[in-house]
This record gives sequence, structure tokens and C-alpha cells, in this order.
Amino acid sequence: MNKIFGFAGQLLIVAAVAFGLHYMFHSVFNTIDHWSTSTYNLIQIYFFEFILSLLMVVGIVMTKTKMPHNLGYMFLAFITVKTIANYLFISPVLKSEGDQSFVKHNFLLVFVIFLVFDVYVTFKLLNEEKGQEKNNKKV
Repeated sequence: MNKIFGFAGQLLIVAAVAFGLHYMFHSVFNTIDHWSTSTYNLIQIYFFEFILSLLMVVGIVMTKTKMPHNLGYMFLAFITVKTIANYLFISPVLKSEGDQSFVKHNFLLVFVIFLVFDVYVTFKLLNEEKGQEKNNKKV
């Protein structure tokens, strides 16, 4: 349970810093007005990705405790479900008649940021498992 809270705290920090930088970028380059004509706003996109990544952290950590040898397969399953959820979330923008390339590019950037975090969590847990196996062999 401590791992979940640790990774959730890291996720919150990453999301807050990324959102702050993203918002500042739009403010500096005066592109913040584009959000008023779009289907979603930046906060909604970050919140959606944050919730999905939080669920993924919980799922990955629970998999690590219950089925550590299946962690890689479960990561692939979680990423697949997350990608489908992202497609369903962004599909109104993809199907819209107007030019929504601004939202598409920003959504892709946020998706990649949270995807990198998900890979980081899985990498840490997989390496923790390898480190424990190495320590067990030394004994």
C-alpha cells in the first residue's frame, strides 16, 4: 500500500508540474484562447489522464504483489485498456467537423507524458523484482 501512495504522490507532482508548464507555455505564446473554442479544456485532459494513470498504478502495484511474474503481461493489458479509453475520450474531437488540430496535439502531448510515467512505474517495479532475485542468489 505504501508503494501505491508513493507512486500516487509522484504522479501528482508530475501532473502538477506538467500542467503548470503546459499552461505557462500557452500563456506565454497567447494560445490560451484556442481552448475556448475546443471540445475539451486543458484541465479536463490532465484530470482524465491523471485518473487513468492512477488506476494503472494501483493495478500494476497490485499485480506486483499478487502475480509478480505476470507484471509485464498485465502492463500490456493495462496499456491497451488505457489506449482504448483515451480513444473513446478523444473521439468526439476526432469526429468533429472543425479544425481541432490544436486539441489533438495537446492531447497527444499529455497522453505521452502520462504514458512515460506509467512505463517508469512498471520499470521500477520490474527492476525491484530483479534486484530481489539477485539478492536471493547471493545468499
